[in-house]
Amino acid sequence: MSNETVPVQVDPQTLPADSFTGSDLARIGLVSGAESRATDLGQYAQMMGEDLTQAGDYVRRAVRICESMEATFLTAAVITERDRGTGWETIADALRMSAADAEKRWAGAEARWRHTSRADSPLRKDPGRYAASADRYITTDAPYQFSTATRRPLSASLDAAAHLTGRDVAAADHAFTGTACTHCSH
Repeated sequence: MSNETVPVQVDPQTLPADSFTGSDLARIGLVSGAESRATDLGQYAQMMGEDLTQAGDYVRRAVRICESMEATFLTAAVITERDRGTGWETIADALRMSAADAEKRWAGAEARWRHTSRADSPLRKDPGRYAASADRYITTDAPYQFSTATRRPLSASLDAAAHLTGRDVAAADHAFTGTACTHCSH
């Protein structure tokens, strides 16, 4: 969702920490969470091949992965959607629950996310390092991708890098939320 014509390499570690928007930080955190869950699932699959488990280990470890997905990854996805302007109704529809229930369940986590300081969060303190890690994961660690997907680094779509890439942040935000951008010519 951009107006980029030539791919621009962005080194997120050179961007000032305060140039990363809330949406940038949330998306970087979500990719980091996806990488962690992929690692968990890979280790689970490896456990099957090594056959060094005791009775019940498959279920115990699967439960831990599912709980982690619920507690951290799903919460990060909701926070990321909210930070990008997605309403509770849309999130609730995706979760097959009422908007009131979704808001009740995740509004506190969203508020805590918004009020987390740099001192309390390594991601907020050094977002460029986390963005670089996300870029490495996306472009070199071969995560699952659709056959038509390109391996575009996350940092190329961050709001903090818009001045380097020519990305029209307002147009991208409007495209994401499905609204018309009043200053865009397309």
